[in-house]
Amino acid sequence: MNRLLYIFTLILLGLHKLPASEDHKVMIVIIDGTRYSETLGDTTNQYTPNMWDLAFNGTIANRFFNNGVTYTKRAVPALWCGTWTATIDTIYNGSSTIYAKKPTLFEYYRKDKLAPESDCYYMLPYIPNLWLPSFDVDYGPEYWPTFYSQGENDNDVAENTKIVIDNYHPKFLLIYLPDVDHAGHSGDWNEYTSAISNADEIVGDLWHYLQNDPFYEGTTTMIVTNDHGRHDDEHGGFQGHGCGCEGCRHIQFFALGPNIKQGHISNTYRTIPDMAVTAAHILGVDPVKATGEVMHEIFESSTVQNFYSNQTLMLSIFPNPVKAYSQIKFTLRNNSDIYVELTDIFGRRIEKIALGKYEPGNHTVPWMELGFKKNAVPVIHFLSLISESGLSVQKIVIEE
Repeated sequence: MNRLLYIFTLILLGLHKLPASEDHKVMIVIIDGTRYSETLGDTTNQYTPNMWDLAFNGTIANRFFNNGVTYTKRAVPALWCGTWTATIDTIYNGSSTIYAKKPTLFEYYRKDKLAPESDCYYMLPYIPNLWLPSFDVDYGPEYWPTFYSQGENDNDVAENTKIVIDNYHPKFLLIYLPDVDHAGHSGDWNEYTSAISNADEIVGDLWHYLQNDPFYEGTTTMIVTNDHGRHDDEHGGFQGHGCGCEGCRHIQFFALGPNIKQGHISNTYRTIPDMAVTAAHILGVDPVKATGEVMHEIFESSTVQNFYSNQTLMLSIFPNPVKAYSQIKFTLRNNSDIYVELTDIFGRRIEKIALGKYEPGNHTVPWMELGFKKNAVPVIHFLSLISESGLSVQKIVIEE
């Protein structure tokens, strides 16, 4: 079978419904106001090496956009609600603030799951006039999350998140990091990019913190995105935002966790409301008043049945982008000679290496033992694991 046709068929197989499970947990991280050109749109990984590592062990949505108002006051409620919603001015607990007219993911989760307040946390710095979820007659304050609004900056939010994880083990966390937007408005490029690098370290640290906790390990999906970008250079530069230019609209999205495709880049056009609806899908709740769509293309089939036999061949590579210490892990059902083959994006073979005879079961091969030639620059390839009766394909990035 033609290799590109095979890969295309694998993508089609991924369009399945993810079964709901009480074990699924979700952490959403919203990094306020960073351009795609300084995050996953930058293939040098200059400011976001941790997020690149995580993203290539999951799925990147390469065409993810704020399709509405590119200001935080409107975009964050849209991320909560899975739809663009009106925001209503109000006085709450003596402070002027706003609330979302449509129900939020917090409310859908708590009502559908009959979840206690401690199962759902919204983490952010101290804000005296905290924006609120909805007062919808079918949802409302009875189903709001626990608000943990303490500290002064992104680092405080990260440390507070660890405290909440250790003490309460919530199944749904939404974390808001505002420092990048504040730094961007300063007009200081170094301050702006330093804030991105700091958010990058926080995201990497939180993911590893989850994976070191048995409650979350192997059952948690992390989603990282932004509310808006910033003006591109043709429309005023990084200091501001709010228009419809590419810089303001194009934002990052990646997800990793169980049932998320590994090493996958999706070019399906997606928008802010799709994020919350996809998170609801993972959590097994119904966002009945949302307008977004589930991003089915990011999900992996539970097994990939190849087209040569009834053998199921499972392949994963971590970390990806590939480094000297990366490991290739594969599961084999039958005794077989195993080969690995490296091809470019056009399906042209670069190298093929025989690994030898393997018995059924789980196996690990260090990348450094394969002897592939080093590439001078980061480049996307496909790595195929080939048995006597089938193959499994993984998209990888090879770094210098």
